[in-house]
Amino acid sequence: MTRLVVKSHRPLQLAAAVITLSALMAVVTWSLLDQGHWSLIRSRMAQSREQKLLWEVNRSLEQENGRLREQVLRLERTTDLDTRTTGMLQEEIRQLQEEVFRLKTELKFYQGIMEAAGDAKGLDVHDIHVRKLSPPRTFRLKLILTNVTNTAKDAEGQLGISIEGIENGATRVFPLAEVALDRTLDMSFKFRNFKRFESTVRLPEGFSPQRVFVDLQPRDAKQSKIRKVFDWPAFASRRGADVG
Repeated sequence: MTRLVVKSHRPLQLAAAVITLSALMAVVTWSLLDQGHWSLIRSRMAQSREQKLLWEVNRSLEQENGRLREQVLRLERTTDLDTRTTGMLQEEIRQLQEEVFRLKTELKFYQGIMEAAGDAKGLDVHDIHVRKLSPPRTFRLKLILTNVTNTAKDAEGQLGISIEGIENGATRVFPLAEVALDRTLDMSFKFRNFKRFESTVRLPEGFSPQRVFVDLQPRDAKQSKIRKVFDWPAFASRRGADVG
């Protein structure tokens, strides 16, 4: 026997269930999307804060770097100034030492003259001094003539200087006029007590100086010619020996 089952038809309840389910799914979907959206916003905000912090740190480092560069430049300028100052002071000290040496040499010359004044011996070549100059083979020749007498008469005459040495294995003599750089050299003399004579000479290549001859020819014919021979000085004054 067949049983007939009768079910009630409820379309409104079905629609309500569908709507409710749809709304629930929409809420869930919106919630998930909203959480991702806010996570992105928070991430970007965090990145922005980090970028701002990094920018501030970078700016601070650039300022510190600039300050350090200025300090380095100041130190370099100070070091350069100190180096130049030290160099100038050393040069001044060197010049002062040379001046002291020159003055000591001058003093020695004049002390010798004062010592010679005790013995009346007439016209004489007191001393000779040779100083090496910076150009190669260039020298400053200086000698002092003295006239120690018991009279007030001036000494007059002509001075002759020559340099003897070895060139190419042979002896050679150069008159001062051939090696002197002073083209207007006056070799005459007239003085009462003493006279200083100076000249700059340049010796030829290959010439090794050994001796210096100094001749004094008085104008008075009654006086004999005076010749003094000096060894080529090792840049220090020496007494000469009388010859003839």
